[in-house]
Amino acid sequence: MPFTPESVEMVVDALRSDTRKGLTTENLLADFGHGSANARAFMQQLSDGLWQQLADSGNNKIKMLFAEWRTLYGQVADLSVLQAEAIAKELKFAWFGSPSDSISARLFVLHTYNSMLIKLLAAEIVSAHGLTSIAQPAQSMAALMDDAQMLEFIGSAIERSAIFQEAGITGFVEEAIFSWYLDIASMNIVPELLPTLRRLLSVLSLYRLDQLSQTRDVLRDLYQGLVPSKLRQSLGEFYTPDWLVDFTLNKVSSPELLTHRVLDPTCGSGAFLLAAIRKKRQLAKAKNLSAKETLKLLCESVWGFDLNPLAVQTARVNFLIEVADLLSQCPGQDFEVPVLMADAIYSPAASPNTFEPVIQYRIGSQVARLDIRLPTALALDRVSLDYMFNRMGKDVEMGIEFDECMEKVRKDKFFTEGLADEWDAPLRYTYDQILTLHRQNWNGIWFRIVRNFFWSATAGQFDLVIGNPPWVRWSKLPDLYRERVKPTCEQYGIFSKTRMHGGNELDISAMITYTVADKWLKAGGRLVFVITGTLFKNPSSAGFRTFKIEPSREDSFFLQPESVDDMKGLKPFEDASNHTTIAVFKKSEKEPYYPVPYRVWSPGIGHKRAIKASQTLEAVMDTIRYDEKEAFPVNEAGSPWAILTPDRFDAIKYLSRQCSWTKGRKGITTDLNGVFFVPILNVNDKYVQIRSRPEAGKKDIGPVKQAWVEPEDLYPLIKGASDFEECYLKISAPGINNEARLYTFVPNTGISNADYIESAERINRHDHKKTAAWFDSFEPLLQARSTYRRQMKGAPFHAVYNVGEYTFKPWKVIWPEMSSSFYAAVAGSADVPLVGTRTYIPDHKVYFSAFDDRETACYLCGLLNSATVQEWINAHNVSIQVADVFKHLDLPEFNENSSQHVLLAEKVLSAHLEHDDKARKLIVEEVKRLAEDILTNWSKQLSG
Repeated sequence: MPFTPESVEMVVDALRSDTRKGLTTENLLADFGHGSANARAFMQQLSDGLWQQLADSGNNKIKMLFAEWRTLYGQVADLSVLQAEAIAKELKFAWFGSPSDSISARLFVLHTYNSMLIKLLAAEIVSAHGLTSIAQPAQSMAALMDDAQMLEFIGSAIERSAIFQEAGITGFVEEAIFSWYLDIASMNIVPELLPTLRRLLSVLSLYRLDQLSQTRDVLRDLYQGLVPSKLRQSLGEFYTPDWLVDFTLNKVSSPELLTHRVLDPTCGSGAFLLAAIRKKRQLAKAKNLSAKETLKLLCESVWGFDLNPLAVQTARVNFLIEVADLLSQCPGQDFEVPVLMADAIYSPAASPNTFEPVIQYRIGSQVARLDIRLPTALALDRVSLDYMFNRMGKDVEMGIEFDECMEKVRKDKFFTEGLADEWDAPLRYTYDQILTLHRQNWNGIWFRIVRNFFWSATAGQFDLVIGNPPWVRWSKLPDLYRERVKPTCEQYGIFSKTRMHGGNELDISAMITYTVADKWLKAGGRLVFVITGTLFKNPSSAGFRTFKIEPSREDSFFLQPESVDDMKGLKPFEDASNHTTIAVFKKSEKEPYYPVPYRVWSPGIGHKRAIKASQTLEAVMDTIRYDEKEAFPVNEAGSPWAILTPDRFDAIKYLSRQCSWTKGRKGITTDLNGVFFVPILNVNDKYVQIRSRPEAGKKDIGPVKQAWVEPEDLYPLIKGASDFEECYLKISAPGINNEARLYTFVPNTGISNADYIESAERINRHDHKKTAAWFDSFEPLLQARSTYRRQMKGAPFHAVYNVGEYTFKPWKVIWPEMSSSFYAAVAGSADVPLVGTRTYIPDHKVYFSAFDDRETACYLCGLLNSATVQEWINAHNVSIQVADVFKHLDLPEFNENSSQHVLLAEKVLSAHLEHDDKARKLIVEEVKRLAEDILTNWSKQLSG
C-alpha cells in the first residue's frame, strides 16, 4: 500500500475497529446512510455537479441520462407542497438547481449513490470469496495515489464489470444510467467529490464479506434508510416485510418447488427471490445435490424482472450474496444472475398464441421516443441479439452508417446472407434512429437498455409467479407510459366498462397480473401476489374480476382464484395503511368456479394491528387470527365479490339483482369546498353574510374572506358521514349551533349546455351581483378545478358538478361513501334565512336516492338499515367506495296498501323525530325487526 493521506486514514480506521464489520443493516446505515458525514458530503457533491450539468444550455451526457431516467424509471407522482417540503427535510443534502427538479434530481442522486455502493459491495464479496485476482478492491482503489488511476480502476473493474467477468459472472453490471458520477469526478467541477469517494472506499474496506449471514435483506433496508418514506410511497414502493414474503411463499410451497421455475416480475430488491432460493437450497440439501448442481438449478429456476435499474442491480447483488458460498465451491464455473431489467406490463414478449415477423417496442422520453423494430427471430434469440446489439452499439458510437455496420456483420458470417437481407429493413429503421440521437449527443445507453428489455422475451414460461407488484393507480402513471401501455391493457379487457371509471382508478397490479399470467405463466401454473383487496370489490376493477386473460379469444385461458388471505384488519406495512391481500390463482382452461376460500385476518386478543417488519413469520402467527369466509361474485362475471360466512350466500343472494325502482346518486362536486360550503354569520333584510373556509381542503384559497350575498343560491348542506347515523339526521337536532351549520351554493340546476347557459345568464343579472362578486374573487382557483377542467366543458366557472333534477327532490335517503360499516338516514328540508325551507343538498362524499314523497323515503331507509341488507352491502363494497348500492341490491318496492310497509315508514319517521339517543335506539331496533320481516316474506315470494 503506498504511503498517502488516504492510506494513513485507512490504517487509523482499521485500528479503531478492533474487528472487521459484518454486513448488517445497522452497520450499513451508520457508515453509508444519512447519518454518515461521508455519505452526505458525497451526495452533496453529486447534487452540485448534477445541477451544473442540467443548467448547461446544450445537450450533454448527464443531462440525457437524467432525462431518460426520469421518464423510464424516476417519475414521481404528483406531490403536494407539504409533501415536497416534508421530503426535502428528510433529505440531508441540498439542491441548488431548478426548483422543478428538486425532488426528482435528488432521487437521481440517491439512486446513483446507492447503485455505486452496492456494486462496490458486490466487488468486495467476489474478492472475499476468492473468485478474482484483485484482493480487497475497495482498499486497492482508495490507496491509489493518482485520481485518474482510481477513476479508471472503478470504471473498468466496477462499471464495465471487469472484476465480475474475471469471477465468471457475466452481465452483472448492465445498466448504463448510474455511472455518471465518474464523469462528474473527471470534470473536476466539484473538487470535494474524489476525497469523499476515497473516504467511502476506506470505510467499505473494513467490512468482512467472506462469511455472509443469510437473514434479512440488508440492501433493501439500506435503500429504505436512504430514500424518505413519503417519496417511496409516491413511487408505489412498499417493500414487503420478510415475514409476509415467507407467508406468501408458504401458500404455494411443496417439495416440487425444487424443480419449479419461479419468477418475480416486479422483484424490487429481490425479497421473494431470496426466499425462493433459501427454500430451494433446503430442498436441494435434503436431496444431497452438489454445490455445482444446486448453483445450476438456482440460475435456471429463480428469475426476477424489474423496470428500475437500481432495483435490478440490488436484486443481482442480493442473489450473489445468497449463492456466494456455492460459487466459492465451484471455481471456474460461469454464472449469470437471472435478474433482468424488464417491464412486466409493456414487454416485447409476445403472447404465446401469436407470432409476428417483426416486434415493435417503444421506449424513451419525449426527446428520444424510440420506436424499436426487430425481426422476431432475432429478438427471441438471446445470443444473436447480444452479438447484433454489441456490433451496432460500437458502430453508432463511431458514427458509422448502417450499411457499413451491416457489411461488418456479413463479414463476421454470424448470420446467413439471406437472414441479413431479410432483416435489413427493421434493423435499419432502429439503427438510424439511435444514430440520429448519437449525433445530437443523446446516446450511450440505448442498445444496452433495449437488449435488457428484450431478454425477458427469451425467459420462457414458469411454474410459479410470485411477488408484490407496485400499487399505483392508473391516473398516477406518467402520461407517456400510460400512452404506451394502454393498448396492452385494452387487449386484456381489464378497464372498467363504465365511462366514469375509465380505468383511471385501476391499480397497475391488476394489469401486471394479466400480462404476466399470459406471457410467462405455464398452463396449470400458479400465480400468488400481494395485491390490494380493493381489486375484488371496486367498480374500476370489473374487467380484472372476469379473470379471462384474453377476452377476445374463445380459447382464452382463465385465472382461477384458489384462495385469498385478507389482511385489511392488520397493518403489514409499517409505513403505509392499505388493504393487503395475498391472492393465489391457477392458470386454467376452464372458467372460474366459486366459492373461493377467503380468510379474513385480524389481531389476536391483546395484540395490535401493526406488525413490525423485523418480526419472523413464526412470531407474527402467534399474534394474529383469521375467520373463514367465502367469496362469490354478486351477479354477472366481473361484478364485485361478496365476502360472507360459509353457506350464507345462497340465503341472501335474492338481493343481488339491480334495483328497478330507484338508484343511487352522488352528491354535488365543487372541488373547492372552502368557497362553496359556507356558514351564515349575519342576516339583514336582503342579504346574508358568509365567510370563506380556508381550513376546508388542501387547496390554498387565501385568507378568510367575508361578504354579503344574495341567499337565493344557498341550500342546507349535508357535508359527510358525521352529519347523520342510522335513521337520524344529527344536524337537525335541537340546539345545534347555527354558526357551525353549513350551506352550499348550487348556482346551476344541471350539467347540460342549456343548464350552463341559464346559470351564467342568471348570475350576471343585477339581482345576483353580490353572489357574482363572491365567485369573481376566486375565479382563478375556480377555473383550475380538476372536475371543471376535465368534465365541465362550456360551463361557467362558478358551476358545480353532479347536479340534476334529483338534487332538488324534497326527500332523500342518504348513506356515506366512506364508513367502516353501512348505514342510512332520511334528509328532508331545513330553513335558509330570507328564503325559507329548502331541501338538503349532499356533498359528493354522500350518496342518495331521491323521492317526491316522505313515505317511500322512510320505507327505503328502514330496509337499508336492516341487518341483512347491511351485511350484504358491507360484504361486497369497499368501505371507502360505497357508491350506488342499488347496482347489486334489489329490494321490494314501497306499497302504500301494505300495512307492513306503511308501519315501517312510520317507525323510521319516529326514529328521525326522536332526539333522545336511548329512546331512538329502541325504535331503530324495532325498525330492523320490521325490515327483516318484510325481506323474509319477499324472499319467500321470489322463491315460490
